[in-house]
Amino acid sequence: MAAKKNYTAEFKAMVAIEAIKGKKGNAEICSEFKIPATNLHGWRDKALENMSQIFIPESEYAKQKRISEEEIGHLHKIIGEITIENNFLKKKLKR
Repeated sequence: MAAKKNYTAEFKAMVAIEAIKGKKGNAEICSEFKIPATNLHGWRDKALENMSQIFIPESEYAKQKRISEEEIGHLHKIIGEITIENNFLKKKLKR
């Protein structure tokens, strides 16, 4: 079985841009870059889905990141509380 090939983000972006341009056919792009068609379609679709992220102002991006980090911190706190309760209840049930 052939080893799975890893492609860099820059390579994926370059291939996706070629596909989005539409100047070449999909088969031609796949042949030129020696990639499977499934990769081409996946990278192109992902690029189109996430294209709007490029235009988010940095201040808005920082705000979204801060909110995500706060939410993660809150979830870690809940996990910790549940773990402590779970350990306590396990000890009580063993007696």
